Amino acid sequence: MAAKGTVDLSAHEQRSDDVRLEGARCLVIGGARRLGAVVALDLAAHGADLAISTRSAAADATATCAAVRALGRRCVIVSGDVVAPAAAAALVAGAADALGGLDVLVYAASGPFRPAAPQDVDSADWQASFDVIARGFFVAACAARERFVDGTTARRADEPTRGVIVALTDVLGVVPSAAFAGHGAAKAAQIMLVASLAKAWAPDGVRVCGVAPGPIDLPDDPRHEATLRAAARTAIGHPVAPAEIARAIRFVIACDALTGVNLPVEGGTLLGPLAP
Repeated sequence: MAAKGTVDLSAHEQRSDDVRLEGARCLVIGGARRLGAVVALDLAAHGADLAISTRSAAADATATCAAVRALGRRCVIVSGDVVAPAAAAALVAGAADALGGLDVLVYAASGPFRPAAPQDVDSADWQASFDVIARGFFVAACAARERFVDGTTARRADEPTRGVIVALTDVLGVVPSAAFAGHGAAKAAQIMLVASLAKAWAPDGVRVCGVAPGPIDLPDDPRHEATLRAAARTAIGHPVAPAEIARAIRFVIACDALTGVNLPVEGGTLLGPLAP
């Protein structure tokens, strides 16, 4: 409830998101577990039908899919490895075929996240980061665009968005980290792809955006204590709740004025450490 003298926009905001998402067909790549699962469930709670992808977490995918269906929405599981371009494209096609079309792609897949000094970064980890975060996103986004456009002509100025692509990026793609050089470089590449694809596909009516989390409070985070220490140095002084990331993704999907942006949801990490 709004305080006296203020306007409560929460109900309008929810209705606006629900209208955009009601019946929307969404693929969440990396939606089987952790933050991707939170996003998938949030979209379903606001009326979307879901396809979630998994490479190896079959039990998690089954549980997330069951939770989506418990909300009264359709959910299918599609399997595939985004590292292989043909498999990534097939994954998107399989989701679109199962749902009867595709309206939204959320790319939540990520690569290795192990701290190391730059000179000690494992070459396999470096390659895996770029394969999953940059190339996988690029291939999946291209496949989604094909489904959104489907051979139609250029979008008229008064025509609504034909499809939305949202990459779950990272504040470490903007703020340098001595301990995560490979991950940060791959995320920086992904953020540039968001802007480049948005510019290229605007005439097609396809919007492309990023949402960049800061330190997130995930219960199964193997580096939970380090995350809490990093969050304590931000402006808000605590980790970002996963639900806030999901809400930001929902906002990006619903707002036709947004494309090419990388929306930071990072508790003020970009402000730098607070003064003592």
